[in-house]
Amino acid sequence: MNGYGIPEIFESEAEGIIKDVYKDIQYVLKVPIVNFIFRALANYPEFLSDAWFQVRPNMLTARIEVAAETLRYPDILVPVPAFHSNTAFNLYTQQHYIKNIVATFQYVNPKLLLIASAWSESLSNRPIEPKIISNEFIQPGLFDQMPKIELEHIPKAAPSVRNVLLDIAKEHHSFDVASDYRALATIPGLLEKVWPALKTFIGTEEYTLLQNRLLKKSIMLVHQEMPFPISFNRKRLESKYSSAHIAGIMSLVSYFQNFLPGLILEIEFIRRMLNPLDYHFKDDPHSLTQL
Repeated sequence: MNGYGIPEIFESEAEGIIKDVYKDIQYVLKVPIVNFIFRALANYPEFLSDAWFQVRPNMLTARIEVAAETLRYPDILVPVPAFHSNTAFNLYTQQHYIKNIVATFQYVNPKLLLIASAWSESLSNRPIEPKIISNEFIQPGLFDQMPKIELEHIPKAAPSVRNVLLDIAKEHHSFDVASDYRALATIPGLLEKVWPALKTFIGTEEYTLLQNRLLKKSIMLVHQEMPFPISFNRKRLESKYSSAHIAGIMSLVSYFQNFLPGLILEIEFIRRMLNPLDYHFKDDPHSLTQL
């Protein structure tokens, strides 16, 4: 973002252990993108590798798949305006692409929140100590219909798109913009049309209440539902990183843990905006969230 966004390592730039971790993240989380939380933490490769391989077995269990589902469709009560995209996006392929972008992030964001909460708890000396045993696992690997997701880079975006992305960052009190918005920004005209209504929702008391509820629920779920331990802490990091780097790692984990609940709400809001135009993919048997 004009030189002050959160430093990140994109898939095309990944080398060595980070390249291998990125491939495994996509394989386990079943999405064709390495999300922002991992791209930011890749600046600390030993931490990301260690943290990922501790959380990995949990993300392959049916229990965590179910736990993520309980976070996926928050009960938004404010009226959501219909977005009549059939006038602006009348090509079936374009509408299908929009639908699958939204479904992709709606599927993965709850998993990312569980990961961030598990890491945050462990770094705060509240390790994940399993209370249950799970012998049921999900099949890893990308869903066939998942789209290849491109991201808009803010400095290279058209002025109208760049202005919206900068406003999104400002509204979130953030130095950068989530992959979700950067993906939607690649569709000409879409983000400019959905953002005004979404911005109004973000300013409501309901948004803040639901955001806090999702965060608390994610912390409860990682302690109750994760069947494999996560035990790294600040002391463990001291052998590999300086105090400044440890502070950077902990700040990033905390940032994403607090940011992701709102993003889950916002993607659900967008899904509902698109619903009147046959975007009922929550109930669609071919929906990504049903597979």
